[in-house]
Amino acid sequence: MDKFATKASGGLKMSENENPDHLELMRLLQKAKPLTEPLFPDQRKKWAAESPLAQEISAILVNHPEYYDEIRAHIGEVFANPNA
Repeated sequence: MDKFATKASGGLKMSENENPDHLELMRLLQKAKPLTEPLFPDQRKKWAAESPLAQEISAILVNHPEYYDEIRAHIGEVFANPNA
């Protein structure tokens, strides 16, 4: 068994990096980063409210609040911290 998989309940458990939602999030963040970098904080909030791309990221964040720090590291504090 490699370091990316662990035995759990008689089966293999995907690592965080192999999770389909995490892979999709990484793809979306790669698209979002160049769009959000030149924006001021208030413009980022508007982008988060109006952009379909931001809505996709937000939907993943709802299901995976543990990804908040990673999202923040890529595109800044665009979304409210669901862990707060």
